[in-house]
Parts: sequence; structure tokens; C-alpha cells
Amino acid sequence: MNRINWIDWAKAFCMTVVVFCHLPQQEDTFYLQYLASVILSTFFFVSGYLKKKNLTIKESAKKYGYALLIPYIIYNVIYYPYWAAKFYIEHGGITCGDAVKPIVGTMLGQLNSNFSCELNGVTWFLIALFLMHILTDVLNKNKHGKTIMLILSVITMILYGANKYYHYAPYITYHGLIRCLCFFFMGNLFQQKGFLQTLNLRKDIAIGGSTLLLSLILFYWHINEDRFVFHIILYYVVNFVSVYAFIYLSKSLNSIKSRIITLISIGTMLIFGLHRMMIGIIDFLVKKSISTSNIAYDWYECITIAFIIEVLLLPIIFNREECPILFGKQKK
Repeated sequence: MNRINWIDWAKAFCMTVVVFCHLPQQEDTFYLQYLASVILSTFFFVSGYLKKKNLTIKESAKKYGYALLIPYIIYNVIYYPYWAAKFYIEHGGITCGDAVKPIVGTMLGQLNSNFSCELNGVTWFLIALFLMHILTDVLNKNKHGKTIMLILSVITMILYGANKYYHYAPYITYHGLIRCLCFFFMGNLFQQKGFLQTLNLRKDIAIGGSTLLLSLILFYWHINEDRFVFHIILYYVVNFVSVYAFIYLSKSLNSIKSRIITLISIGTMLIFGLHRMMIGIIDFLVKKSISTSNIAYDWYECITIAFIIEVLLLPIIFNREECPILFGKQKK
């Protein structure tokens, strides 16, 4: 598949923002709340937009099982020694029961319970993406598939709102799936309809800039949870508008070629899988160097650290042919 430059810009932007949002910092700032609320919507939209067409259910399960579920296991295996060392340092020891919990949690999709716990929690997105791919392939082969997608989108939006209000399922994979499924469907629909294929710099900047401003204004209203139903409705309105903003702003950058942006886009899975561990190591070293137990970075420090993490992983991405399994690929 030929690379689409604006897609690379969108993926690189989303990945950098994800790393930025996971860094320890003041959590009540407007910009952090906004970015943390909207960035995954664009990421899943792009994933739906890039979905391979006309796969049978068997082909889809085989393709995405290898591309998503195997890396899910690998990145959690890589993360486990870090988790064990961190647990030992923080608790002064580790029992067999403690050691088994994250293994069980990983096999159950990052489930937190009395007998399990998250390991590399951010890898929930790999399981969610796998389920979205399979579900989309099933529905695309059904003559009423588009209608069912719409119904499922509405149902999952309601379930997300109910979960936020009642906290009936504090399960990160389920939470991410019901939160983002509609955006994956939306991206796949845009692909099927042939949308976003034309480029017009002025139009893309105008649409991207105006929708970004609109999403920021709407998000300011959304933050107030006094009227909860309105709050949830606005959440999805903000996210749908922000998808347009980030996609069209990315399209406006299509003429700008950057090797680093392309590599970050290619290495999205690697960065997703390893960045939390790298953040933990950086935090530990910083805490030791300044003798403090708590740390909160300023926004410009977070941007710098996010770029440093991505740059440190670039050599692996550049030499991806040596270990394609980390990128969900098979050796040629």
C-alpha cells in the first residue's frame, strides 16, 4: 500500500499527543483535558479509514490476530520485568500472588479485579482494534450492515455515558471499545465513500482551523457536568468536530515531506507499546536526580520528553525489517 503523507502526519500527531498526555503534569489544565478527551477519536478514525477492504471473516481474524494480538502479548512480556522491578521497589518485596496478577490481567485484556491487574495498560487499544476490525468485516458483508453500525454506535455512546456515570465496568478495554467504536466505523465509512481524497490547501486550512476553534469552544461547555446527559452529548459532538479539525489540518500539511514524521507514523505500535515503560524510567531517574517522590512536568518539558522518547525509538523503527513482529508484520 502506498503511503498517504497526510495520514502519516495525522498518526504522528496523535502518537505524540498520546505520549504527551501520559506524562505526569498538572491534570486540571484546559489543554490537557481537551487533548486527552479527543485524541483517541482521531486515532481510531484513521485506523478505520486505513482498514483493508473485502476480507473474509477468516482472513480478517488471521490477519489482525497476527498484526494486533501477537504484538499485544509481546509488549506485555517486554513490560513485565519493568513492572516487577517497579513493584518490588515500591512495596519492598513481591509475592507469587502479586507476580501472577498482571499475567492474568494481560490474558483477560488488562482487567483489574481481585485476582488480576493491568500490566501494560495502554495496550488495550490492540485488543479493541482487533474486535473493531472483525466486527466491521462482519457488518460490511451484511446488507443491513450500515444500519447496524449506526445502531451500535448509538448504543455504545449510551453505554459510555452510563459507565462514566455509574462506573459499572471499570475495565479499560471495554471502556475504550465503547468510547471509540463509532469513530472507527466513521473512518471506515469515509474510506468506502471515497471521502478525503481531494486536497485543497486553502479549503483544508479553513475547515481545519474553524472546526478546531469550534471544538475548543464546545469543549469549554462540555467540561461542566451539572447536566450530565448534555455533558455526554457534547463530548461526542466535540470529538466528531475535533476529528474533522485534526484530519483537515493534517491534509493541509500533505505537501510537506518529513522522514521523521513518516517513521513515527510507521512506528506507532512500537511507541504505543513501549512509551509507558520509558516514561516510568525517565521519571525514576529524574526523581533520583532531584531527590523528590513526586514530579510534575511543565507543558514544554512534556513536549520535549515526548519527542525524546520518539527519537530514541527511531533506530528500531528504521531497522524494522530486523524485527517486524514488533510492528505486527511478517518477515518477507
